[in-house]
Parts: sequence; C-alpha cells; structure tokens
Amino acid sequence: MTPTLDKDQLTEMGIAGGWVLGLPDFVRYGDLDTYNHVNNKVYMAWFENLRMIYMQGLGIDFDSAKDIKPVVRSAYVEFNAAMFLGEEYTTLCKTSKLGSTSFTLEYAVWCDGAIRVTGNTVIVMVNADVTATKPVPDAMRDILINRDGAKTASS
Repeated sequence: MTPTLDKDQLTEMGIAGGWVLGLPDFVRYGDLDTYNHVNNKVYMAWFENLRMIYMQGLGIDFDSAKDIKPVVRSAYVEFNAAMFLGEEYTTLCKTSKLGSTSFTLEYAVWCDGAIRVTGNTVIVMVNADVTATKPVPDAMRDILINRDGAKTASS
C-alpha cells in the first residue's frame, strides 16, 4: 500500500487547511481524457481511494458483516485547474461537519503548491441491510471532532 501522510506531515509540506490525511501519487496515462488532462471522473476515484483508507483508520472493517456501515449519500466535485500527465499530487481529506447519523468528508487535490480540485461526500451510517440510519459511534465522533475539527450542530 502507498504510504499516507498525516496531519503533521501535510503541515510540514506547507499544505494549509487542517487536512488530516494525504495520499501522494502521480497522474497516469489512463487518467487522461481526449483533451490530455485528467478526466473529471478520475477525481472521484482518487477521493474514493483516500476515503477507504480514511475509514479503515477510523476502525471501519469492510471485510466483515457489521450492524453499522457507512454509505455515500451525495458527492460533489469542483474543478479549479486542469492536471496533466506525470504531475505529482497529493489527495487530501478531513471531516468538516458531523451530524447524529452522518458526516461530511472534504477532499482536495494539492499539486505544485495549489489546490487544483475540491470535493466532498456526505457519509451516512446505516444498518446492515441499509434500511435505516444509525448514529455515528461515539469513538468515531470523538476522532472526527478532536482530530479533524468537525463542526457539530452545537459548535
């Protein structure tokens, strides 16, 4: 697995914004579209890769049946500048908002000292058969508030 970067390492790199997890990589030929820049759908795959690592770091086990699991309710991407073959970048994430059964995971792609792309997903905790929402577990809430700085309705 590719080594990830933590909050302190990202800060040392000069990446501002309180990001808590980063995944360095580079643009591959298969990431490009007919205009020879990164295809818009590729950014969602980059976000998804980092989201899985982030969730595993929160203790979510995707390999076993659980009575609670996270699902994506919505996803959003905003493009600020194009990216091209061979460019090195770091995909970043942190939780910005925390509700009783959901949280908003923010993303950015940092390249050459600037944020090129931003996005977010709203993650909802649901029961095993995805028929009802479940509260975000207390241990996870603590991490999202204390490490990520997630805002709650009361903060």
